Amino acid sequence: MINILELIDGGFIGGGQTHVLSVAGNLDKEKFNSVIAASGKGEFRDLALKMNFNFEEIELPKIYGSKHLKSLDKIIQRNKTDIIHSHGGVAGMYARFYKKKYGNVRSIHTIHGIHYTHTKNFFRKFITQSVEQFLVQYTDKFICVSDTDLINAGELKIIDKNKTVVIKNGIDLKRFARTGKSPELMNRYGIKEKDTVIGNISRFDFQKNQRLIISHAAEILTKYPDVRILLAGDGKYLEECKIKAGESGFGGRIIFTGEIKDTEDHYPLFDIFVFPSLWEGLSISLIEAMASSNCILASSIPANRELIQDNKNGLLFDLSVNGEFISKLEKLIENRNLREELSANAHSDSRNFSEKIMTEKIEKEYIKLMN
Repeated sequence: MINILELIDGGFIGGGQTHVLSVAGNLDKEKFNSVIAASGKGEFRDLALKMNFNFEEIELPKIYGSKHLKSLDKIIQRNKTDIIHSHGGVAGMYARFYKKKYGNVRSIHTIHGIHYTHTKNFFRKFITQSVEQFLVQYTDKFICVSDTDLINAGELKIIDKNKTVVIKNGIDLKRFARTGKSPELMNRYGIKEKDTVIGNISRFDFQKNQRLIISHAAEILTKYPDVRILLAGDGKYLEECKIKAGESGFGGRIIFTGEIKDTEDHYPLFDIFVFPSLWEGLSISLIEAMASSNCILASSIPANRELIQDNKNGLLFDLSVNGEFISKLEKLIENRNLREELSANAHSDSRNFSEKIMTEKIEKEYIKLMN
């Protein structure tokens, strides 16, 4: 039996946390024993326990403190960990400093997007990259969730290419195969049968760029009286977005759900799933939207292009081209046949992103490390 510690820092339910649950849930129980370690503050802990996973609470501050390695060591000793699998930059920092100090585990690190490169704080960017480069020597294996991350990580020299594989994200396809809009949710949000619903499900972070949708809300909602905008999720930019929505004069037709757990029931509400991210690793939300047969309009960033082919299984728009977002959104609102064609193709292509296939590939890397 190989004992795996899946380590991630945040207590919220984001893409990385969803990925960890998928891996832990699909590992071969005859070969692997998994424990999840993360912050106990937030919905993630409750969901992990509800799903009957072994869960250890640990706080990993973004500003590194070596004292937290003692807490990590207690978890590792208690669970006789063989491999510590870190997810994201903060968890990866602690996991690999732990290996440097104790050296009693194998270390595998998954990069879920390289977010610090987008900060305007030069000092933070320099320090973070320097630490990542230093920690390469204490990493036995790297996983990138997209080809884009592989290229960027290689250029930044924060991976050893000879120890790196690309394993793209996967989801529970059956969970998101539901069709038909939930009458209960439609009633809750005041959505009528004749309405066309646009929007998305994402954390309200700067990266996710819901601000773009809201900035065009008045223009869209004036031109199309039957359009509703639904934005699901929580985050630090939520209140700002609510204020901007109110200022648009159409606040009653812009729906904010807050954080949701039943995402599989919400995706079918969308006639057009808008995904205007500024950058991504490989978005789980976008894969879920594909599996849910959503018609997708996404920003043409490299990671999104690994999932969406323009005019085949969705439409892409260039964030730097003025007017392209609104023109393509109007095209989809007005052309139901095009929406149905794109959504059918998206659903078909989503089959390439099964969490079982993803986990089987990760299992092989665990076994290689132990050998």
